[in-house]
Amino acid sequence: MPTGRSIPAETSSAVRQSSSLANPPEVQAGLRWRVLIVDPHSSVREMIRAILEGYSDLIEVVGEASDADQAIELAKAKSIDLVLMDTHLPNGVDATRQIKHLVPQVVILGTSAEYTPYLYNAMIAAGAVAFVRMEDASHFLFRSIVFAMCTYGPTHVHLSSMHTIRPNAASFA
Repeated sequence: MPTGRSIPAETSSAVRQSSSLANPPEVQAGLRWRVLIVDPHSSVREMIRAILEGYSDLIEVVGEASDADQAIELAKAKSIDLVLMDTHLPNGVDATRQIKHLVPQVVILGTSAEYTPYLYNAMIAAGAVAFVRMEDASHFLFRSIVFAMCTYGPTHVHLSSMHTIRPNAASFA
């Protein structure tokens, strides 16, 4: 999409790419956040998956679980960065605690159809970092994931650093 500004041909492609928000940089395979969706209702899991598929350049759904035991087994078996855990799942708080113990670097977001202070506090105490109401998911799920992963997640390559030219210090000597 033309921006109305011309960029000299000798300008590096990295500078051209980072200068336009109309053309966001592509993320290399393997740099996406790997997500496990845990909810007893298949329709909710499908809805979450549909929302996240819109951000497939940053997020990859690597598994779905319908109960706490299945979630723990998938957390052991798969390489995950983020768990979306239903707070009303039977043994969900305990599963959150166990997953956090098994995979300490994982980020866990609680999800629920309704907010209750008791479950919110229990999930945070068990290791979750945030809570998203499902009625707000279409607007806030992705934002909440980005905030949680950038704040609490393991260090990932930031998109801005992929397009920054860093001169070699030895070349200035």
